[in-house]
Amino acid sequence: MKLSILTNGETTLSHLSEAYQLLDQNQKNQLHLTIIDLGNRKIDELEDVEATLVGADLVIFDAHGVRQDVVEWLSSLLSKGTAHIVPLGGNSAEIASLLRLGSLTFANLPRQEGHTHAATSLPLEGMDEGKADYEHYVRFTEYWRGGGTDNLLGLLCLAGREYGGCHLLPEPKEPVYVRELTIMEPSSRTVYSSAASYRQSNRYDEGRPNVAILYLGNSNPLDTAECIAQLKEQLEAFVNVMPIAFPSVMNIPLDRLRELLLGDGHQVDLIVNLLPFRLGIGPGGGNQDGAVQMLEQLDVPMLHPLLLNSRTEQEWRQSASGLEPSLLLVQVMLPELDGSVEMFPIAALQEEGEDAELNVPLKRLALIPERTKRLTDRIRRWLALRSKPNAEKKLALIGYNYPPGEGTVFGGSFLDTFESIARLLSWLKQQGYHTEELSAAELRARFIEGGLVNSAKWSDPQASSQLIRYADPHFTQKLSGRSWGEEAISRWGQPPGDIMTDNGSFLIPGLMIGQVFIGLQPSRGIHEDPEKSLHDRSLLPTHQYTAFYQWIREQFQADAIVHIGTHGTLEFQRGKEAALSGDCVPDDLLGDLPNLYYYYVGNPSEAMIAKRRSHAVLIGYQAPAFTEAELYGEWRELEALLHEYREAKQLAPERCEAILQELQAVAKSLDFSAETVEHMEEELYRMQRSLIPSGLHVLGDSYSPEVALNHMQFVLRHERGNIRSIRGLLAERQGVRADALTSGKHVSLLRQLDEEANALVTAYVSNKAIPDMYKSEHPDWLKQLEASLEYGYEAYLRSLQNEEAEGLMRALEGRYVPAKLAGDVLRTPEILPTGRNLYQFDPRLVPSRTAAERGAIVAENSIQQYREQHGDYPHTTAVILWGIETSRTQGETIGQILHYMGVRIGGGVGTFRTEYEVIPLAELGRPRLNVMVHITGVFRDLFPNLLEELHDLFRKVSELDEPDELNWFKAHTRSMEEELLAAGYEASQAHDLACARIFGPAEGEYGTTVTRMIETKLWNEESELGAAYTDSQQHVYSALARGQAEPELYRSHMLEVDIVSQIRSSHEWEVTDSDHYYEYFGGLAKSVEVMKGRKADIHITDTTGEQIKTESAEHAIARGVRTRLTNPKWINDLLKHPYHGAKEMASRFEYVLGLAATTGKVEPWVFDRLHDVYMADEALSRKLQDNNRWAYHAMIETLLESEQRGYWTPDEQVLHQLRQKYLELEGELEGE
Repeated sequence: MKLSILTNGETTLSHLSEAYQLLDQNQKNQLHLTIIDLGNRKIDELEDVEATLVGADLVIFDAHGVRQDVVEWLSSLLSKGTAHIVPLGGNSAEIASLLRLGSLTFANLPRQEGHTHAATSLPLEGMDEGKADYEHYVRFTEYWRGGGTDNLLGLLCLAGREYGGCHLLPEPKEPVYVRELTIMEPSSRTVYSSAASYRQSNRYDEGRPNVAILYLGNSNPLDTAECIAQLKEQLEAFVNVMPIAFPSVMNIPLDRLRELLLGDGHQVDLIVNLLPFRLGIGPGGGNQDGAVQMLEQLDVPMLHPLLLNSRTEQEWRQSASGLEPSLLLVQVMLPELDGSVEMFPIAALQEEGEDAELNVPLKRLALIPERTKRLTDRIRRWLALRSKPNAEKKLALIGYNYPPGEGTVFGGSFLDTFESIARLLSWLKQQGYHTEELSAAELRARFIEGGLVNSAKWSDPQASSQLIRYADPHFTQKLSGRSWGEEAISRWGQPPGDIMTDNGSFLIPGLMIGQVFIGLQPSRGIHEDPEKSLHDRSLLPTHQYTAFYQWIREQFQADAIVHIGTHGTLEFQRGKEAALSGDCVPDDLLGDLPNLYYYYVGNPSEAMIAKRRSHAVLIGYQAPAFTEAELYGEWRELEALLHEYREAKQLAPERCEAILQELQAVAKSLDFSAETVEHMEEELYRMQRSLIPSGLHVLGDSYSPEVALNHMQFVLRHERGNIRSIRGLLAERQGVRADALTSGKHVSLLRQLDEEANALVTAYVSNKAIPDMYKSEHPDWLKQLEASLEYGYEAYLRSLQNEEAEGLMRALEGRYVPAKLAGDVLRTPEILPTGRNLYQFDPRLVPSRTAAERGAIVAENSIQQYREQHGDYPHTTAVILWGIETSRTQGETIGQILHYMGVRIGGGVGTFRTEYEVIPLAELGRPRLNVMVHITGVFRDLFPNLLEELHDLFRKVSELDEPDELNWFKAHTRSMEEELLAAGYEASQAHDLACARIFGPAEGEYGTTVTRMIETKLWNEESELGAAYTDSQQHVYSALARGQAEPELYRSHMLEVDIVSQIRSSHEWEVTDSDHYYEYFGGLAKSVEVMKGRKADIHITDTTGEQIKTESAEHAIARGVRTRLTNPKWINDLLKHPYHGAKEMASRFEYVLGLAATTGKVEPWVFDRLHDVYMADEALSRKLQDNNRWAYHAMIETLLESEQRGYWTPDEQVLHQLRQKYLELEGELEGE
């Protein structure tokens, strides 16, 4: 008999080998076994498989963990043959349908309650045909599920005796496997019925903490027993361990698990969960909320170390990514949804040679000693937080000072950090920690006036007596012992080096308040040594940076670190993208310290980098409240004239011309151009309704009832499927389609609807009922209104709450911090209240159908605008995929990419990936257009599944049977393939790269060097910025390539770019509010310009409003300047925050300069306005200097640099006065 077994299970291969070797030669002569290792194999690597399977008598196919395209290819091949087929694993009805065993097929499997049971024992009464085969099928499944040598020997014997006539084989023994959730000793496999019986039979110390290990008790797909036993033994040196074995990750009985974990009065103190997927929700689904509710009840941390089931330790250590996408999903991303922490590997495969007879590698799972020690040490730390009195705990509160200097102390996105730290000290004092309360003003004085800053520009840090001085005579020896230590010494010189040192000691910027240290994370050395650091994309930490964290661990001996605000630089230090080793800088510097991290809830993408690369327990903090920008100054005058013009058209038409001339004069004075009066009115309406953040957030603040009401009104502006916008419903009530209200002709109606919508929401909140005037409307309409108002009211109530203090206190006490989705507070109001452990939107659900539809609108807008201007379709559009935008919108830019190619989401969504379908050309009505995708390093880390899915789509579109003139994407692929073949690339590699469209940073790297160049001013020509972007982003991602530099391929694509497109998806940031816009959008535009010798069209699409608007870059920049930078409301709200307010404004000046340098779309009037508002207005100038004179000096410096670089041409008197102001302020700063 010829038996073929196909599997991806690495340890299963070894067990099969062992089982087969237990047969003697006569038995082997009867049973010819072929094992096909599907691990990491692609379709083009399966040439040998077809002949093997065609000649097989019985095929056992385990699809678990196998690439989807390989599964489809094998399924197609197997379905055409005549062999018996036993499909196992894969969790797919499509795979199960291959079943063909004697007279048993998938179609005649037993059914119960409408479900087909593919591998379970059911009563077989009434089942005539295939009854014996079904019983054999169940045994095959049980043997395979149990795994291990004995079970697989039974499987071989059953297959040979029953389906091959191999009677020399021994009678198969009964399968032995874990059938239900139970306590099981991993080494002896002794089972205990209760926690009490386990304690009685094992060493149990009442004085020790209790730790539960959750693990898969069966040996397939991975034999973990030896590793679990060894881990248990190591933990038993200081805790009581309860090993809980699971039969599988499917259908977990949570009530039984809760019973064991509560332990009849001996509740566990910590959980080590070694299961993939979410707890209670396997690949087939499950109880989504049950496990989290159980964890909240237990209130203990759940650590989730990783077992690498497809990589050896050496392969993992050599990998920049750490994990392949499929393992990242099930071992990291999904467990994060439960609030799991500490996700790093503790075991990997170990090679044990090869079975030459069966031609399979022999591997076993083995602990990684260094990683296992890190886990046990961190478990000690978490347990200490649970038991140690608060008064004895030492805490390190870490803020940021980037770029270094006096003007940027304690930065953090949307956070008043000084006020927040003052509040933190108060909370800690109330909870019994040994510290004292300090006001924000006292903290500012201690840090800034005391010289507690990094690389002070205006004072001598060596002269400050306040800085902590740290000298370790063994520092060089310790540093040299690190894997990266010698390279750091080569880069920064012999320790202690020149950065923040004095007479052989490191200078630590921070102060001690009792047993709480408050410090500033050191600089990375970019600004202190810009010439050498500028193009070093994998910069190692300075010696002072290393010493800072060493001091916290060894000298101060902290019990935990709290990083405050978004974001620091620790998580962006060199190392793997996930699944860190001890050689990764963040892991190395933290050691065993628990890392708690206050992170902005609106930035889920970079939050996950912090979670995965610095083992952070994230505690989300919210944005400041939003408010309407409103109109101000001459903009109000312009609005009044527009109203007057409208009235005159009705009542006194002869006055219209005079009013129109006055309108045009005021608009000209504002540098505001509009083609028509209607367009002018529409733009003013958009400006007035634009939402802007109101100042900064202070930790612990919730919304007031008035602000919460505004929040509800803003939430209900948007359509959300069944949750309708209030304005849209009111428009329908008047017989108007809301989506038709697009032009300035409708502004008066839109204003009326806005007022009515706000009044309706206000009345509902006041009375908890719909006003009587609407109750006579059609029941369906009324039902929709009620649903929307109820949804909005829930958002209102949530915004009145805040759990940011509770979240930190829970973590500091070693308790469970419940998990919660991060995202946009208006798009996804469910993210409030904040204070929970953040996670990102499930990457398997990206793109959502709604996001794909909205992205298609973005693409169509850009196509139509290009055609109107150029009379043809754009050949290639370059887009930027950001992790943050993708997480918050669920993939609008992905939808944009799909639409250019003529692809849409299909009818169903698979468990692990979205189904797509190609739109027929006749339906599409235009050619398929080419696209070039630029990704950030954060996107690469968060959405590896999308990299695979997109490349697969690119390949499919490139291989469509369509003419080049109707498939420009395919034509471009063909052209690229010819170039690559001519350059000497091998055929399969050439085709793979020709289909590739995704470019980004090299593996393990994140941003570009464009921001460093702008910040340090180390550039002369704009082309240098384009070249820097190219150098950072010319790395290709495809099926065969991951982050390898392909400069010629990159250049060939860039030469074809007609449009550079960027989505603005959040109210938090206009394009003038983040350096990432000039870094990526601007950097890409400049890079295209440098390569092509001319500018591409550059578009920004705003998807934050009720309607999606695609506009020019200059228009988007102008809106940011008008609604924020020069808006007194925005300015005054920031000035309510001493020190931080001016710091925020100074950063915007730099971003505007960056946009001018990279896009060329910042018009000269922008700098005029910035000067008039911030410099010429003496009252505001004095306020800014009082707020933060160092930041104000930087603002003046940026304006002067803008003039020097030719972006601003003020008259000589203005320039002279500005220089005088600069010198006077500089003298004041130097004299302090």
